[in-house]
This record gives sequence, structure tokens and C-alpha cells, in this order.
Amino acid sequence: MFSSNVIENIPAWFNNSGPGADCIISTRVRLARNLAGHQFPVQASLSERKDIFNEVTEAVKNIPQCKKFTCLNFSDIERVNQQFLFEKRVVSGELINSDGDRGAVYDFNSHVSIMINEEDHIRMQCMDSGFQPDEVWAVLNEIDDEMGKSVGYAYDGKWGFLTSCPTNSGTGFRISFLMHLPGLVLTKTIDSVLSGASQMGLSARGFFGEHSDVVGNFFQLSNQATMGACESEFLRSTKDIINKITDYEYKARRRILKDAKNELEDKVYRSYGILKYARTLELDEFLNLTSAIRFGIECGILKNINVEMLNRMILLCLPAHMELYFKTVIQREEMSSIRADMVKKFLPEIIGK
Repeated sequence: MFSSNVIENIPAWFNNSGPGADCIISTRVRLARNLAGHQFPVQASLSERKDIFNEVTEAVKNIPQCKKFTCLNFSDIERVNQQFLFEKRVVSGELINSDGDRGAVYDFNSHVSIMINEEDHIRMQCMDSGFQPDEVWAVLNEIDDEMGKSVGYAYDGKWGFLTSCPTNSGTGFRISFLMHLPGLVLTKTIDSVLSGASQMGLSARGFFGEHSDVVGNFFQLSNQATMGACESEFLRSTKDIINKITDYEYKARRRILKDAKNELEDKVYRSYGILKYARTLELDEFLNLTSAIRFGIECGILKNINVEMLNRMILLCLPAHMELYFKTVIQREEMSSIRADMVKKFLPEIIGK
């Protein structure tokens, strides 16, 4: 159902255009909201979920910023298309695994998306490349205000916005940063840094978000608390911690380049060799190897490699992207060899001969 330009389009959060994108891949702000007078999605009947879906999609039509957005009901599309939107970070895995009428309203560049009938009736988010917390919050705050004019939010004067999970109540506000931290990993300081971040109220997840393992030295860091302060306070405190982690990462990179540059170059070029000549590449291995290539670019070792092309390769080598790109179902046992063949075609475009 998706055209080739949609499949190959690099989403806004992954286009390497934002400030500090050599360390902070993307910034995301998310708000959880529910409609007054309705059961939470997990308790709602299929009929009520349909009513909620229709009410929210009608409300979105009244939001000026969303006039040209695409609206999809997941009960009407195949799972591979749902998985594709998950890989683009338009939707969550929880939405895919839900039942009944649910889906998303989103823009072409995956900059803004509104999930309907996930854990909450509404999960809206704005994502962009690099370190842009104030910018993405400004965009989402306006959309939230416009949405609130058309629907009645479930709100309590004492507890704030009411959510399916109590840990999201209050503001319903989460800000997260997808960070590439190979310097901290290689200097073996990542555990202490993440432990310190946890003590200051941040949680760490993997590349694919909640419930995912860490691969490719990607860490998604977000605020844990959503109650007890306003959005601007959560924004400020989280920004401060992320800035400190970024400083630690840059210091680690400088230390590696000073004390172990030869070892780093060896790691980078070995990774390139495996990527170029491997006959099979499992997804986790692929992401770990491309992390070394990315680090080589960020440290100036690979001067002729284009990060945007690297990002395009990463996306197109994800399972649903591959199936839609080739317009066929790919069996699990075939995926790794087809991925290796795709990488061979990409690498000459990046490095040349």
C-alpha cells in the first residue's frame, strides 16, 4: 500500500540534520491523553473502541497543523504495513498488538504522529533530528491545545490528566532522546553514566524503545516521572542531564582518539569488511556493525561516507522495509542473506572504490 518514495523516505528524526546529531540521533516529546466518559482502551469493548477512533479522527480534522496528515485504521491494513510504521517510529509495538479499531494519524516525514487506542485513547508525539527539546515541545503543545478544543480530556484537579497506567498520569508528558554512545561503551563507563542518570530520574531503553535490547550502542533515555511538576520543569531537568551525558560521550571519544586511535581504526575497518563481504547478516549484528561505521564517520576516520546514506541503508534493511521494498514476503531464514546482499549494493555508494 506504500509507494516507493514513502518506503525510501528518511523520516525527520533520522535525517542527521539537527544540532548535535553526531551524538543525539533524535528528540521526541510524547503526550498521553484520554477522552472523558470512555473506558480505557484495554477495558473498552470493540464497539466503544470504534467510537473512540471515530471521535479522535474527526477531532484531528479540525487541527490546522494536521490538515494534510494520513489517517490509517490498523484493522484495515496488513501487519507488514503496521510493522513498517513501527520501524518508522510512527507507532508503537503495543498498538500493533492491540485489537479492534486503532491506528495513527501522521505526516509524511514522521515528524508528528497521533496514535489512537494504544494503551491510552491518544498518544501524540513529535520527533526531530538532533537535540531539539524546546522545538518539538512547542509543536506538540500547540497540537494538544487544538485537540483539547474538540474533545473532552479525562482530567482531575488533583491528579491531572488520567491515564491507563498511573506512571503516565499528571502531565502525561515524556521526553526522550535516542543517543549513540559508543565512546562510553568502549571506555566501559556506560554503566556508571546510566546508573547516575537513573538516580536523577531517567530510564534507558534500546533502539526500538520500550522492552527492546540495546543494539548498535543506541540508548533511548527518557524521564520517568510525569507527576509532581509541570512540563517545562520536566523538560528543563531532562535537558540538563542529557547535556551532561553528551559531554561525557565527547570526552570519551577524545580519549579514544588520543590513546587508542589505531585500535579504533581497526575496529571501524573490520566492521566495514564484514558488512561488505558477509553472506548473511542478522539484524542485531548488522546494527552493531553499522554503529562502528557511524562512529568512524563521527570521529573523522571515514571521511567519504555520508551519514544520510548510512541511515537510509539501516532503515531499508529492517524487516518490514525489506518486504515492502521487494514487494514480497521474505521468510525468516532468508532475511539475513537478502540483507547482506542489500548492504553490498549500498556500501560502494557510500565509500566507493
